[in-house]
Amino acid sequence: MRSMAAAASLPHHHTEPTWRRHGSCPPGTVAIRRDSPFANPEAARRRASPFRRPAAATNTTAGSDDSLYFPEDMDNPKGKVEVAAAYACNAAYLGARATVPYWKVDVAHPDEFSMSYLLIGYPLEDRFMPFPGRTPPSTIANQIAVGLVAWPSLYGDSLLRLFVYYTNDGGVHNNCFNLDCGGFHLSPSPFALGDSWSNSDSQIGGERYGVPLGIHRDPAGENWWVTVMDHPIGYYPPTVFDTRFPESFYVEMGGRVLDTRTGGNHTATPMGSGMPVCAGSRFAATVMDYHAVNYNGVLANDKADRTVTTTPGCYDARPIGSNPQRGGYYVAFGGPGGIYCDRPDW
Repeated sequence: MRSMAAAASLPHHHTEPTWRRHGSCPPGTVAIRRDSPFANPEAARRRASPFRRPAAATNTTAGSDDSLYFPEDMDNPKGKVEVAAAYACNAAYLGARATVPYWKVDVAHPDEFSMSYLLIGYPLEDRFMPFPGRTPPSTIANQIAVGLVAWPSLYGDSLLRLFVYYTNDGGVHNNCFNLDCGGFHLSPSPFALGDSWSNSDSQIGGERYGVPLGIHRDPAGENWWVTVMDHPIGYYPPTVFDTRFPESFYVEMGGRVLDTRTGGNHTATPMGSGMPVCAGSRFAATVMDYHAVNYNGVLANDKADRTVTTTPGCYDARPIGSNPQRGGYYVAFGGPGGIYCDRPDW
């Protein structure tokens, strides 16, 4: 087991945000990304939220209830968020850490997105107790996610960029992407929300690049910290949540794609590397080195060995297992998208 503050380096290559090639922020300052002149963040917020609740809490196909994916106040919902992820619901956690892969993604339509992420959640049910094999709670009210997303209508390009997200669902859905609601308190860090990681793309069958991301609660309080490459970039205080968020009972990792069905067909926006999970981890996108954070603030082995998928013949997830030398759990996910996803036998 390893502490969050002193996690060992990983065997594959890491990326760094492109702006750091041209300098760095002075000590004690906060990196702030300037919006692209081509971005339209207000329009993007109106069009879609990447999360509302995690996909249906089963280890089978998530079903067709779009209310799982879109808030009621969204303008003219015209698509569906496709999910291919693995999850863990084995214990009460104080957080999670994993290396999220970096792949170049060609988003088919500006209103669509493709993301890779790590998410934790806590339910409304007072009596819910997690244990290995337990079905997750039906309503996961409080969520925090961190990951990489390509979203042209939000950022003005298709580069993968760093994001954070939270929802507090004490009866009224409140979905906040990056700094939309002001709930995320930035800390001095070499990383900025919206950072592009385009200087190093993973190669199918070749070099793989990833970004270690983490979410953990301060053991001395109830602030939920988000880390990038083990640098704290900020935190969510307990006051931003409508209900208590003392721990996490649910961890999810994988990918999501917004399918707007342009022309009436399934989107061609890929998830991850665009390769199906049956191709194996050298070709398919893979979340690596997942660890839970236990009550001592230490990284502990855990299994994210169940999956949730909306269209498994199109975007799928497959638990690979633990690394016997290093520990940590690995999950392959993703797929190509395309019109064949609409075929029932695809």
